[in-house]
Amino acid sequence: MKYRLLLAGIFMMMLLSCRKNDHLPANDTRSFNMGVTPFPYDLGSEALTTSYNNALANSDMVLIHLDYGVPWQEALSGQPFPAEVAGTLASAADMAATHKIMLTATPISLSRDSLAGYWNDAGSHQPLPPPWNSYNFAHPEVIAAYLNYCRRIIDQIKPTYFAYGIEANGSFLPNTAIFEQFLVLADTVYHTLKTEYPNLPVFLTLQDQSFNKNRQQLLDLTAQLLPYTDMIAVSTYPFWLFDKPGQDANPDLLPSDWLDYMHNLSPDKPFGISETGYIAEDLDLHEIGINIKGTPDWQAAYAARLLGKTNELNAQFVMWFIYRDYDLLYNHTPNALFALRIWKDNGLEDGAGNKRPAHTIWQQWLAREQSK
Repeated sequence: MKYRLLLAGIFMMMLLSCRKNDHLPANDTRSFNMGVTPFPYDLGSEALTTSYNNALANSDMVLIHLDYGVPWQEALSGQPFPAEVAGTLASAADMAATHKIMLTATPISLSRDSLAGYWNDAGSHQPLPPPWNSYNFAHPEVIAAYLNYCRRIIDQIKPTYFAYGIEANGSFLPNTAIFEQFLVLADTVYHTLKTEYPNLPVFLTLQDQSFNKNRQQLLDLTAQLLPYTDMIAVSTYPFWLFDKPGQDANPDLLPSDWLDYMHNLSPDKPFGISETGYIAEDLDLHEIGINIKGTPDWQAAYAARLLGKTNELNAQFVMWFIYRDYDLLYNHTPNALFALRIWKDNGLEDGAGNKRPAHTIWQQWLAREQSK
């Protein structure tokens, strides 16, 4: 797949760089960078190009979310990455020419409780071949390969922020061998990268809820990860509250301390929203008995609450997933997993490319001057 299709987006950014903020009050500022992912809304190069251009045009920082697995053997041996991996990284490097980049990668699988699969030309999260399928997080070759992978993507993309683990507190359980093994990896990877890239924020992203732990258990486990992260970077999709699975996605129903309890884990560490989004249509997951009502107006109300709250918390970034609903991608993907519907209607634009009310909220905040 070819990714280097960004000339139109760069031109759009040149125009947007001339945007004026003189009409806003002097104190109408935001603390954070704002970004949307370039996740495509359909298959094919046209949708990919449009998605990258939309990410550039509606952000001052872009989230490059490498949740595809790891090219383990190539990273360990120093061989060239597979073409699929190399193309993705080249595209990200192009975006870094005009925007700040938050780069997130992970050695953790999509289930968030085991070693990530192989990323190669066959696709993402491919089965691990021998001997990798017998390794755990603490294996010396896993740690060495992942460190090499992190170095190579940092050196190529030169991000403003780097997360070396995605939703690292999500599915692990405390006092288990696999979590202890992950802590071994985190200790080595974090401290090595901090030594080699002392000016780069290096961190783990963290979920604000967990399907297999209550809040206190989640916070207790997360506290064990705090020595290995520069930031409290939160992944939050609170339209589905796991302890209230049938509740409507009305943001007025969110807990009063939403985000506060994660921020307060370590108030001295910088805070940010590494991923978020909110449904603008009903979420139907009948396969597991979930049906959550969503509306465009509730999505807009969530965007307003999110951005206001993160400004209060002096956040450094807010990353929105996704810009445009991916109905077409879902419909055109053979045997698409039903779980892909969870985020399908999070877009600031609907599946046809029509802007939703939340898009206006986003643009109003994007027009503000940053306070730092």
